[in-house]
Amino acid sequence: MPILPQDLQSDIQQFVESDFAKRYFSTHRTGFIFRRTVPVTEMMSWQKTPLNAPLLSLNKDLHKNAVRAFKVIQRIMGDRERERTAIRADSLGASGNVNLNASTTSLVGSLGILEEERWLLSEALTHGELRDEVYCQAVKQLIGNPSTESVFKGWQLLCVFLVTFPPSKNFETYLRSFMTQRTTHSEGRVDVMAKYCLRRLAFISKKGPRGKAPTTVEIETASDAAFNPSIFGETLEIIYRLQQRTYPQQKVPIILPFLADGILALGGTKSEGIFRVPGDGDGVSELKLRIDKGYYTLEGVDDPNILASLMKLWLRELCDPLVPEEMYNVCVSSSKLPEACVELVKRLPTINRRVVLFVISFLQLFLDEKIQATTKMTSANLALVMAPNLLRCNSDSMAVVFNNAQYEQEFVYHLLLHLKCNEIDPDYVPVHGHGAIAASNQAQPRISKSRNRR
Repeated sequence: MPILPQDLQSDIQQFVESDFAKRYFSTHRTGFIFRRTVPVTEMMSWQKTPLNAPLLSLNKDLHKNAVRAFKVIQRIMGDRERERTAIRADSLGASGNVNLNASTTSLVGSLGILEEERWLLSEALTHGELRDEVYCQAVKQLIGNPSTESVFKGWQLLCVFLVTFPPSKNFETYLRSFMTQRTTHSEGRVDVMAKYCLRRLAFISKKGPRGKAPTTVEIETASDAAFNPSIFGETLEIIYRLQQRTYPQQKVPIILPFLADGILALGGTKSEGIFRVPGDGDGVSELKLRIDKGYYTLEGVDDPNILASLMKLWLRELCDPLVPEEMYNVCVSSSKLPEACVELVKRLPTINRRVVLFVISFLQLFLDEKIQATTKMTSANLALVMAPNLLRCNSDSMAVVFNNAQYEQEFVYHLLLHLKCNEIDPDYVPVHGHGAIAASNQAQPRISKSRNRR
């Protein structure tokens, strides 16, 4: 597509932003006698004082939470001193986690910054209408902020938002424009974080919100991800590049042989419903965080379903699907022809092809009759549970998504039965159970280089 002149791009974007403001920003007034309407440009500029009303037009029931959210954002960014936080006792569970269903009205003492941030995320997940509001508040505190440190923390906060929930489609354009304009601001490394946030925005806008608020450890990991990228939710190219120094001989991301070897070591071939039965949620989250920090160890893990669930999660969260979007329709239309399915694998980009070969060859181990008799997972069952992790329909129509699911399953089914993984790539033959766990344990954990958020 031809690139528009910069001045025309600017004019169009200003129209888009002003149109959004006209439709969705609430009216703020100032002055005791001669009251005037506060312009949007002034509303969307950094301020030291608290808000008296939400920035956007919200249901009145959410006004108090919106005002409180702004105070929390100011504290997270260091623009406001900490104070006793209004969190009711019944909004905290026995473990100290925020109860998403509880309201917040009375004082129970001071919470740490990370706990306050988790409260903020919980409120936005519970009340979808608050999501644009908190995005808007964070952007407001980044515009004209005199503190480089505060700006850095504000961008870290946006990084956390973007792994938790997306903005609405109405606000997405406004937010993308703000981030794009900051991709050339090198002071305080804003450009690095802005580019990362743009990638995350594109991903989470398709994926949708999380089911529950991230833990405080997950918040810390997400806030640091622009400088220490996670191996979850990134592109295969970035993941592969991250491991080249530590695992130069590996031709697929090390997480795959680590999890596959772990499933075999923990008796996955004897586990009924393997890949279908979900692993314990807390166990999956804990192992995910451990791996993200560079600790490839199975210490404390004794359930192969945890590793199987994490393998599916890693595949599902890849920033770009294993089968590129431009090849998806061909896969669906060719799903009834085994030979065509195999040929399509040969046409995949190198790293994508090798990941597919590894996963399919590993699943083929479970097609042995004796193993199937124990796991009750036939080739059709494996295709059913794995297809959504290998192919991704990006249609906005749920009817198309549901209709295509059967063709996706058929495509994977034919790969399981007909793909000879040792004959596709002359430079890569996948192997399993050959000590990836022992090799990965020798790696040094990654050390964060960004600023501490506590």
